[in-house]
Amino acid sequence: MDKIGFVGLGIMGKPMCHNLLKAGFDVTFYARRDEIVAEMEGAGATYVPSSQAVGEATDIIITIVTADPEVREVILGDQGVLAGASEGDLIVDMSTISPLTIQGVAEEAAEKGVRVMDAPVSGGDIGAINGTLTIIAGGAKADFDRCQGIFDAMGNSENIFHVGDVGVGQTVKIVNQLLGGITMAAIAEGLTLGVKAGADPEVMRQVISVSSGNSSAFQARVADFVFKDEYAPGFMLDLMKKDIGIGVEMGRAMNVPVPLGAVAYQMYAAASSLGAGALDFSAVTKTIETLSGIKISDA
Repeated sequence: MDKIGFVGLGIMGKPMCHNLLKAGFDVTFYARRDEIVAEMEGAGATYVPSSQAVGEATDIIITIVTADPEVREVILGDQGVLAGASEGDLIVDMSTISPLTIQGVAEEAAEKGVRVMDAPVSGGDIGAINGTLTIIAGGAKADFDRCQGIFDAMGNSENIFHVGDVGVGQTVKIVNQLLGGITMAAIAEGLTLGVKAGADPEVMRQVISVSSGNSSAFQARVADFVFKDEYAPGFMLDLMKKDIGIGVEMGRAMNVPVPLGAVAYQMYAAASSLGAGALDFSAVTKTIETLSGIKISDA
């Protein structure tokens, strides 16, 4: 069985790593925080002092970090995974980043005979904890097959997809993020308009829940987040802003207009500037509430 490496034990990565250990995988990891090191060692994982050391000790190395610069650092940096990896090893990046970034990583890795896949995830911290993530993998089919047991330990087996070559996983994930982010911004706008016009928020929720304006974001975020004005993050607003920004930049690079994405990005940027960046992405509602002078939760 391949030895598994793990770099990036944050909100998503830590529970994903726990699920690999529960499934019986031999996991070696690197983390900077002492409390994370203690927790993961207590769960049976082996600590090493750098991302490079993870690459040296393992066969399949999973990375999941915040954004493109961090991916480049942990994989391509002087003490990055690639510096320690050997021919035949496989790097699986599960961050959400630009397709161009992971394709560039794959090109550099290929010079050492190291394989690369991108496999971003959807499902938030709850999916990571429960092992029910959607996994969207791009890369060679043989590499995908090699990772099937790993993916099954972290994701819902019905929602593990091989979508194409390296970079296509990121493309599909970014399209998903564009749709989800735009939808949440539209929900905030519509509900604020309705409240301003005198409609009862709960009545609107009941009607929309069985009408064409319904969506998974509406079901998951309106009653428990927007109506309560409680935005403990399932998925942070600044991360959604980052993902939408990647989509807007992809459109610019390929000369594809993404006007709704561009407007949504500005709404998330405004909410971030209002102090909501570390809150759940549904806190984009604060942008429209601030501009209109109303608070939906007070209605």
